[in-house]
Amino acid sequence: MCGIAGIVRFDRPAAASREPVLRMQRALAHRGPDGAGVMEGSSCVLAHTRLAMLDPEDGAQPMRSADGRLTLVYNGELYDDPELRAELGGPWRTRSDAETVLAAWQRWGVGAIDRLDGMFAFFVWDERQRAGFAVRDPLGVKPLLFRRDHGFAFASEAKALLTLDPGPVHADLDAVLELLVAPAFSGVERSMFQGIEPLPPGHWLRVDEHGVELRPHWRWTPRPDPAVGPEELREALLHAIDRCTVADAPLGVFSSGGLDSTLVAARARRRLSPLPALTITFDGQERWEGRSAIVISDDTPFAHLAATELDLHERLVPFDRTRIDHWLDAVAVTDDALPAWEQELSQHALAQAAAAQGLKGILVGDAADETHYGYHFLLDAVATQGPRRIIERLGAVPVRAELDPDPIARLDRRLRERAEAAGASFDDPAQRVAATTQLVVSRWLPRLLHNGDLHCMAFGVEPRVPFAGRRVLELAQAIAPARALAGGVEKSVLREAARGLVPDAIRRRRKSALPKDQALGQAYLARLQRVRAEPHPLVRTLVDLLRLDTELRTHGLDERRRAAVFRVLCLQRWAEAYEVAAP
Repeated sequence: MCGIAGIVRFDRPAAASREPVLRMQRALAHRGPDGAGVMEGSSCVLAHTRLAMLDPEDGAQPMRSADGRLTLVYNGELYDDPELRAELGGPWRTRSDAETVLAAWQRWGVGAIDRLDGMFAFFVWDERQRAGFAVRDPLGVKPLLFRRDHGFAFASEAKALLTLDPGPVHADLDAVLELLVAPAFSGVERSMFQGIEPLPPGHWLRVDEHGVELRPHWRWTPRPDPAVGPEELREALLHAIDRCTVADAPLGVFSSGGLDSTLVAARARRRLSPLPALTITFDGQERWEGRSAIVISDDTPFAHLAATELDLHERLVPFDRTRIDHWLDAVAVTDDALPAWEQELSQHALAQAAAAQGLKGILVGDAADETHYGYHFLLDAVATQGPRRIIERLGAVPVRAELDPDPIARLDRRLRERAEAAGASFDDPAQRVAATTQLVVSRWLPRLLHNGDLHCMAFGVEPRVPFAGRRVLELAQAIAPARALAGGVEKSVLREAARGLVPDAIRRRRKSALPKDQALGQAYLARLQRVRAEPHPLVRTLVDLLRLDTELRTHGLDERRRAAVFRVLCLQRWAEAYEVAAP
């Protein structure tokens, strides 16, 4: 896992871009504490910061082909590295999968993309074509953003691209509004900063003297196949998990005691001993349930059961609520797409603990719920009527009416159009689960993966996501919603695939979100008072603080209002930290 950055310009010598690229590289140092490299081409400068997970002695980047034609900067892990190496034949100078990607591109060009199974974001400069190619994995596990106002500049994080411009930082108001109103669907198509664009998941682009052209290489496209069963899914998952355990650095697992993380831990434990299993804990954690929203429960008993049954090295991570100002500042700066969920506090604390315990990689169960019909609101006919129903249940921040009198309606229309463009319609009751899942996979999931990457990589810890493997995704698309939700149970096929691998109490456990500290409500309200007293101009422009006060007096600090208050607090701190100019 690494940080990558670069600038392509055809209007000036490459050397003129070296110092700006070095600034971006320094801004990404946390992503690669084990090394750094920079290389110039005829019209580009590429930089890399390295987290050495494999072949620490070799594998330095940027990496150039033997004939000097191609130069690569790469961030990710290939799950099919041995198979590709066998097909390509070598000779090989390193054990790094970056060399495999470079050789694949040399052999097949852009055709190599469809052969790559894993999580990745990379850029290849082709000296002969005088063109560059940026690629991002199907689900967007690995981040990649770019801007077009400094030639073509790209980086793993938006904060690196901000170093290119000494002028004031301007927020993309529409993107921030989307975050405030519909956090689950935000930050995927647009960044929170004007002029900075994410390369969408499952896309690649070409940049040359004629401009920038984006193209898709993967889309979530369900193709139900009754012949695909739990056995085939199980085999693919075990292979993906095995590949995620290959490293020359210490690995652990984030254990929630849920089906997905326990399944990952159960297989990984066969290859890794001891296997540290980290679980977040809170004093006085209580169970909370919201019908058709998200269940939140104390993970500790289930994580302890998993550790006991699977012989994991259980490591509890207590959340220190006395440092809430530190945590709020930390997540607001780390997640430059703005924190979407309060659970990001838990993600950040877990990642910090993993790094403190000497771990360089963490296996996670992310992407299972979204691709295997794991959310129980899919069983609710009301919740699946359209995006508006989900947005309303997750707590929208009231925004100023003069900006948008009904932002939920506008976003509902936009998201409906996205689903219909992908072939699923909310207008047909028979397609509503498929349409909802289309949005969950294309918008909700990339947001979750983005958060996981940034919080882990802030501490030089690589999250590894076996459920994002290409073969696993192919099989997930072959499972019809009716099969996945058979008997009114989410993830039915995946639960069957896990039979015999995880304790039955965990295999039957209902989906539960990453926990949050229920005792922080009053602390949030106290900090909201400070925002009211001196709101950042961005907050004053976008947020209807009077209406938020009215809602709090009427409803109290219920889960929806609490989620809204959290995002307002983060917006204030994000705008201050990044010195965002007044709109």
